[in-house]
Amino acid sequence: MIFKKGIEKQLLALFFVSLGGWLMHIRIHPFAGNPPNYVPFIFGILSVFIIPILFNFKKTYLIAYLLNGFSVVIGTVAMTTFSLSGLSDPLTFSDLILRTTFAVILLLFSKLFIGQMILHHYHPTGLGRMFTAWWWTRHFVYVGAVFALGHLLWR
Repeated sequence: MIFKKGIEKQLLALFFVSLGGWLMHIRIHPFAGNPPNYVPFIFGILSVFIIPILFNFKKTYLIAYLLNGFSVVIGTVAMTTFSLSGLSDPLTFSDLILRTTFAVILLLFSKLFIGQMILHHYHPTGLGRMFTAWWWTRHFVYVGAVFALGHLLWR
């Protein structure tokens, strides 16, 4: 088996969730000839092929965990910005749930939780204050604030 014993199911889950998201993104936003779509294409390659390999080794699992987590943070903030910019007026709850990228963001969040399970394989008791739910929440807020500020200042 190419995956480390004890986390092979989590790595397969991460691989298939990443592959599904990457293929869906390529279908919706083809990268050929469209430079803004290069970044998600490269993150897709990283998520599908590189991150599961990095999770296999004790020396590189933290790098894989951070790359995995920040790809979720950046993807969530970017998709939320994209969705909210195209909403119709008046905004209804149904539009917010069904006409945005909310479902795709929920699928993307599964990568964060799969990464957390793999991290707990290496550190069953956790890492203290690092890499907890609050740690990731702070980074969602920070990246979201930078995105919002950039959107307001450079439209």
